[in-house]
Amino acid sequence: MPNLTVGDMAQSLILSRQGVTLKTALQKLSTEATTGLVTDQTGRLHGNYAPIAGIEASLSRLEAYHTVTSETQVIASVMQTTLGTINNQSSALSSALLAGASSASTLQIAALGNEARSRLDTVMSALNTRLGERALFSGQSTDATALASPDAMLSALETAISTAGAVSSADVETALNAWFDDPAGYAATVYQGGEVLGPVPIGPDQTAQIDVTAKDTAIIQTLKGLAMGALLARGVLAGSDVARADLAKRAGESLAGSRSIIVQLAARLGTTEATVENAATQNDAEKDVLQTARLNLLSVDPYETATQYQQTQGQLQTLYAITARAARLSLVDFL
Repeated sequence: MPNLTVGDMAQSLILSRQGVTLKTALQKLSTEATTGLVTDQTGRLHGNYAPIAGIEASLSRLEAYHTVTSETQVIASVMQTTLGTINNQSSALSSALLAGASSASTLQIAALGNEARSRLDTVMSALNTRLGERALFSGQSTDATALASPDAMLSALETAISTAGAVSSADVETALNAWFDDPAGYAATVYQGGEVLGPVPIGPDQTAQIDVTAKDTAIIQTLKGLAMGALLARGVLAGSDVARADLAKRAGESLAGSRSIIVQLAARLGTTEATVENAATQNDAEKDVLQTARLNLLSVDPYETATQYQQTQGQLQTLYAITARAARLSLVDFL
């Protein structure tokens, strides 16, 4: 029987092909060792992708819910901070107005008016808070600043007071109440946002809604009290310290009354926060279960994979050594 031999070129081709095979296997084992998942999903699942497809679809939905709940939690948290600022500002001013109104001093009333104007600026600035490009108290009009400037509101109120012919503190308060209640007043000239946001999905068959805007009754009541005090700084009822002191007292009482409904507003927002947090917790738990099921279907044994990797690496190193030795062979070695 003839002795078959392999030529140099054929031998080189065989060694090269074996090298490609070993490197491919090494890359596969490296990926599996790193990810913990089998690379040949078709072989592992025997071509039945239905279970893994269902798991992946559910994980994608949960990821979408996670994005919504995370964003909603941040928005609600910032809005709660803003409501806290509003409550603190109105509480401090209410106490100052009620304490200082009894003096009926021209200078004292003027000072209270200036303080009220400063706190009005702070509150309206807080209501114009943005998170990125999103206006938080503008409802559906998230790109619009919630409120016009304090000067614009006070000027509109001065016009309303003048039109009403107000000559007493009671008249001024009545004119302010009418202007804030009038759809053509605050809602049309100062509030620049839209209607409340609709519900958003936060889990399977579960939604949450942040329905707080700068047009909420609690916020309007607070702004009314602040504006009533700030008008003192613009000379309303000038010439009658008694009337101006009584207006300061009315402003303080209005703000004191608004505190409880601001707290109720914060509690309503807190209920939404709790709902979102519970949904996020449930979603995370379901995500963990699905990821475990996915691993059970596609995971590899890390010890076995590492062992195979070392064996394949050793085979590749041996092949490289053989290839290098074959390349150095010459006729002299056989003479």
